[in-house]
Amino acid sequence: MPQGHNRQVRQDYIELEVTRNSLTDERPEEQHTTIPEISSSRLEGWKFTLFLAFISSAVVLSLNIAFLSYSLTNLNPLISTIIYDGDCDTAHRLSAGFHLLINVLGSILLSASNFGMQCLAAPTRQIIDRAHRKGHWVDIGIPSLHNLSQVSRKHLIFWLCLALSSLPFHLVYNSAVYSTTSAYVYDIFAGSGSLGQKDISQVNLRYPYESSSNKSSSFSELLSAARRGSLQHLDSQTCRDKFAVTFQQAFQKLLVVTDDANGSNDTYAYIDTAYVFTPFTEPTETPYNWLCDYTSLDISDCNRRRRYLNYSSPTSLDGWVMFVGEYNSTVQYCLAEKADQHCRLRYSFPLTMVVIGFNLVKMCLLLYMWGRPLEAPILTSGDAIASFLRRPDLYSQYRCLSTSRDVTRGSGGMGSLASGTPSPGPKAFDNERQRWGAAVSGRRWKFCVSLWLSETIVCVVLLAYGVSQISSNQSGTNAWTLGLGAVTSNSLISGLHWPTSLVKNVLIANSPQLVFSFLYLAFNGLLTCLTMAAELSGYAEARKGLRVSSNPQHAQRSNYFLSVPYRYALPFIATSTVLHWLISQSLFLVGVEEWDSGSGSVVFFSCSWSAAGILSSIIVGGVFLAGIVGLSRRRLDSAMPIVGSCSLAIAAACHPEFGLSLPRENGTVLQSGECVAVSREMGEWDMSLLPVQWGAVPVTGPIGHCSFTSGQVEIPQAGGLYQ
Repeated sequence: MPQGHNRQVRQDYIELEVTRNSLTDERPEEQHTTIPEISSSRLEGWKFTLFLAFISSAVVLSLNIAFLSYSLTNLNPLISTIIYDGDCDTAHRLSAGFHLLINVLGSILLSASNFGMQCLAAPTRQIIDRAHRKGHWVDIGIPSLHNLSQVSRKHLIFWLCLALSSLPFHLVYNSAVYSTTSAYVYDIFAGSGSLGQKDISQVNLRYPYESSSNKSSSFSELLSAARRGSLQHLDSQTCRDKFAVTFQQAFQKLLVVTDDANGSNDTYAYIDTAYVFTPFTEPTETPYNWLCDYTSLDISDCNRRRRYLNYSSPTSLDGWVMFVGEYNSTVQYCLAEKADQHCRLRYSFPLTMVVIGFNLVKMCLLLYMWGRPLEAPILTSGDAIASFLRRPDLYSQYRCLSTSRDVTRGSGGMGSLASGTPSPGPKAFDNERQRWGAAVSGRRWKFCVSLWLSETIVCVVLLAYGVSQISSNQSGTNAWTLGLGAVTSNSLISGLHWPTSLVKNVLIANSPQLVFSFLYLAFNGLLTCLTMAAELSGYAEARKGLRVSSNPQHAQRSNYFLSVPYRYALPFIATSTVLHWLISQSLFLVGVEEWDSGSGSVVFFSCSWSAAGILSSIIVGGVFLAGIVGLSRRRLDSAMPIVGSCSLAIAAACHPEFGLSLPRENGTVLQSGECVAVSREMGEWDMSLLPVQWGAVPVTGPIGHCSFTSGQVEIPQAGGLYQ
């Protein structure tokens, strides 16, 4: 039995719960009259954090509404607003910047929402007592699905609303701002280079094959440009490089200048019209087949021969021959009419309305949670320890060395007290310091690693397939040099049955974001388990104030805003934000606008992929996992049993007055095995306000006892028996 402690008990205490218990006799039905703790101040502790979550959601909502207000000034706002129209490189950089901003805002909003969900799923002391009475346990300090079966129906509905309102952010937010690529329809003519010195009446335009096309108007425009001197001179190699592109964005007409050995200086030939590339109808052809020698019977061989022209010896580079009219003509150079680039950055009105609607739902839920006088949840292990020190838990006595695995695996008899069976007896202390990873259950480890491996394997397989497809078509395109967000005919996802609508492609392009979010939540819970075990282990090495989510008093400390130490939380959030952005640049929405005669219209929507983006995501994801695994290999500060997030295991470590007899208000005595809950004012009794330490408390007899306490403790002896 413990040594006597001569403490004067205040006479103004209030007995809240007295429960008779015998380890050998059947116990009567408990009558609980627990008074819940109500959070009074809205700007202290967890309520203040909830207020910050509300403010964060309000700021994100304000920015989204500001963009929406800007879009309403557009002439056609119900479809999309043009944010930028011009140079394609600039549009590409702006798109990357906007998507980075979107991912930052999305991460802020989802972090705020996750905190609200954690508050809703966090147990109260009343819930913990009810679960322990039934031989169950709840999670404390981590995001938990396990707790949803214990919370009220109202909290469950709110939790589901916050969770489901996150889906649109994963599926559409990244595509609320999207880019469209301009593609010119252009005509190709061939003839002498003296076009600018001629009058329209002096030239003759021939059609070398039977065609119903009438290109006289287009040729007249080319002639006028030549007379103005506005055609750009391109040598043979440069001409091929500039026009062997999927979407022509820089030129709108082309004159291929050939030698005059076989024709007249006044005769020009219409070669072809290059239309906008549509991968759904012509998946095997490129939009620049006109570069090839049409005398070949195998037109599908064009890519291979174009590659030969581009990459063979310098002699063959000078031998670009085109079939013009009835003759083979050697191309000397090209004259091209410059065109203004019209790559656009668009802001989708319908998608923005979806985002704003669900953003508003989140903000209202967080505002309601902040404004209502809710019972204070036990959000952290410090909250739980403080509560159990103020009112020790009846159902976890005599199990001071129990671990979370003893509870979850059913060993140690942790749930047996609820059914009236004896305690498991003393347990030997193991003084070996375990690693951080021991705090994570094997099931959680398997789930997290399996989820990461499955996603990584899918990325590797798709990357290998995409690169092999680009290499096999012999187009001369290098998948690794295209960069993030680059669009080519090879990177466009094509197929006769591929959808061309905006909404369907938005959902496809953002589906990896949703998958990664599950990975983020899984690893967030894993990281929380690791850091919580490390913090609890430190209480066996030094006396510290408890870290609580309510307003800290005296030696108590405030909780981390993100439930994880900042030195781990900030890199974790930064890495996940970068990964969200890289994923958005790996598979992304593409809109193609066809430009002809000075006007543009959207032809189709599709998705494009980036080898560099996928590879970067795999590498950063590997670093992401390596960092978590590296933390898990660190040694804990002490050999304190790992209680994890398990409420029963934490409660078992919080019986500082083990075996102590306390006086009742009427002068009788509460013996060992009875539990008293006392509402104490700030005084010597409330040790939760003082610095506490875990260790062996002074007792007499061969069986020791360990607990959190503000009193004297010793280091438990290796192999010693404790109960």
